[in-house]
Amino acid sequence: MRTPITLAINPNTRANVAIYRPFFLSGMLAALTAGCLLGAVALFGIAMRGNYAASVWTPYVLAHANSQLYGWVGFFIVGFALQQHPPSIGRSELFHRLAAWILVLLAVGIGLRFAAEPLVAVDRTVWLPVGVLSSVLQALGVALFIATIGITRHKSGEGLTWQTVFVFASLGWWMLVALAEPFYFALSHQVDPTASIAFVARWFPPYREAQFLGFVPMMIFGVALVKMNSCFGAAKPSRIMGLIGFALWNGGLLCRMVGWLRYMDSDMAPGAGNIYFLGGALIALGAMVLVANTRMFEALETRLPSHKFIRAAMIWLIVSGFLMVMEPLHLRLIGQPFSHAFIGAIRHALTVGFISQMIVGVSMHVVTRMNDITENAAPSLWIVFVLLNLGNALRVVLEVASDYTPHAFAPMSITGFIELTAIAIWAWCVARPMLRSRRLSHA
Repeated sequence: MRTPITLAINPNTRANVAIYRPFFLSGMLAALTAGCLLGAVALFGIAMRGNYAASVWTPYVLAHANSQLYGWVGFFIVGFALQQHPPSIGRSELFHRLAAWILVLLAVGIGLRFAAEPLVAVDRTVWLPVGVLSSVLQALGVALFIATIGITRHKSGEGLTWQTVFVFASLGWWMLVALAEPFYFALSHQVDPTASIAFVARWFPPYREAQFLGFVPMMIFGVALVKMNSCFGAAKPSRIMGLIGFALWNGGLLCRMVGWLRYMDSDMAPGAGNIYFLGGALIALGAMVLVANTRMFEALETRLPSHKFIRAAMIWLIVSGFLMVMEPLHLRLIGQPFSHAFIGAIRHALTVGFISQMIVGVSMHVVTRMNDITENAAPSLWIVFVLLNLGNALRVVLEVASDYTPHAFAPMSITGFIELTAIAIWAWCVARPMLRSRRLSHA
């Protein structure tokens, strides 16, 4: 009688996971509903009214921003990070259980916030606590994500690279803004509408800077300064250039946040915004250093469909920096101390042009590799590339132009739907192999 052979499995061996799939799919769903779709509808309404301060659309703009941060961006960052830092086999079950809780906390938080933003004006006693609860759930999701990486990550024995300074900074910014989120929601929906408006005017600009100039770009560059070399065929980055770019960017961000508060405290007196404007110049310089350090505009070892999205994203980052530098000149030309339109153009060049295109390009590559699709068989998605950049370019140009002529509002109303069409086509092409591979694994 033969003795059965038992294969011993070392619990400290790195586990093989495909955790990116539910997070990527959730990010697509968030973008196509409360994210890009709601943003396109809100922009249409604002453009039809010809007024960026149209209060009827404010709750939907805020719900859109929350969904984009925690859903569109958050889900992709969490999914990518967990995929890149899988657990050991012995902690695989805990890893998947915690990942499920992260997904649920962020998703429920987005859904509750989507409902609370417009309804808090209808019944404050019910929906203010719901909105605060949604923010608490999102903060718990962020904290659990950070803890999961620390608790379950397979220890390879290799030390940390210099690029992780960007990742740690990103996680610090995200945790900071997530902890502040419940207070921001409550104080932006006070009983006295005047107090709410004053709070939003003073505190929301630096808060948005911490979100979309702190958390997101730091994570993108923490990944890009490694993966552009190891996965996308670029030459190795320079440690010195990377750390200089890091210092310029974060120094500029702090100047921009503190400078805004000083600018507001002086009632936007001439010369009081110098620190704020200096921050924009430092960020622009940091952007040029970091983009150059990715080496993506030099000769690459490979040719990938995702290259065009990544290069275009980095160009848009430079454009957003250029707009920050030009902001004081623009304000002098229109004779105003502040411009909703110009700030919107800067932020859109950053969020759609840079952040969204990086998500599109990197996710294409991840899904292709994880599903064993050859580069020749991968879709080029030129229609997505054209529509996304066309919509973004029109939005940025027309938003700036609206400070000079009200005729810019009408054509701007459709730009969100052009971008939404691009994201929908991309989502369909990227989701199919993920869903197909899931069905095959179940079979």
